[in-house]
Amino acid sequence: MIIKFAERFMRLRQDQGFTQQKIAEKLGVTPQAVSKWENGASLPDAEMIRSIAQLMDCSTDYLLDHQVSDVSRRNLESVQKQTEIENAILKPALVLEVGIDLVDMLTEESRNNYALIHRMRKELGSGMGIIVPLIQMRDNITLGEKEYQILLHGKTVMARNISEYPKYFYAKTQDLPAANWHTLMSRGEWLERQDPVPQGYVQFSALDCILARMSEIILQYYDRILNRQLTADLVDIVRRRYPAAVAGVVPEQVSLGRLQRVIGGLVTAGVPVNRLDYIIGYLEEHPGEESGDESVAIAALREELNMDKS
Repeated sequence: MIIKFAERFMRLRQDQGFTQQKIAEKLGVTPQAVSKWENGASLPDAEMIRSIAQLMDCSTDYLLDHQVSDVSRRNLESVQKQTEIENAILKPALVLEVGIDLVDMLTEESRNNYALIHRMRKELGSGMGIIVPLIQMRDNITLGEKEYQILLHGKTVMARNISEYPKYFYAKTQDLPAANWHTLMSRGEWLERQDPVPQGYVQFSALDCILARMSEIILQYYDRILNRQLTADLVDIVRRRYPAAVAGVVPEQVSLGRLQRVIGGLVTAGVPVNRLDYIIGYLEEHPGEESGDESVAIAALREELNMDKS
């Protein structure tokens, strides 16, 4: 039962767009508790399971894999149908489509794979100061057995690529960190899994390598990934830490639309936006033009932020 709960809870959380941090806040528990539920290390008490079911708009029977009543089944089917309609209307921002052989890779160790995706999103957040939306993974029977592709808003942004799965990629420790992933790929080699890992080497799974490409795509197209909601979420993070930087400024003097264009332009230019409080202050002091062209602001901020980086 605990494993079924872990799988269903994690899937519901991801489908509804909650991070572990956000759902912990809504349930009044720690992110560590949420992580333990998803890893199958612990099970919430009965009262908490009821709270989860209410938040997720599902039945406790579904969460616990009990035989559901007709009423619960109809309620669940209604929720699922509504979700299908919403998904048909609103295309997910990022989708990783894989061929049949790669499906095994994505499902065999699902918790570990989701952990890798979470780590990738966290690293981009730490390194670039951005929020990465949930990434949907699905199979595509038109792809080759080991092929994968990346879609952005329903359109292909990275065409079919071949994965070396089930082989693993081995790179020399001295080559880390490389200037970029492609540089590292030219130095390492694909081998059958080595146990133990050869001395002086680092092992990467096929999914590690796919997610490295996904990271590049996210940064390259972040101006198209970023929307008003993600921009507002970034502002909320600044508001909690530096309330004076935001109060009376966003959206009163600096609109979310302008902030979105500037953040997107900086990230696609390879400039981290960790100092969002400074960016907001700059835009407050330099009102934008009605045309919406933010090239001047982006160029100035790019120079300033790169100077801080150096």
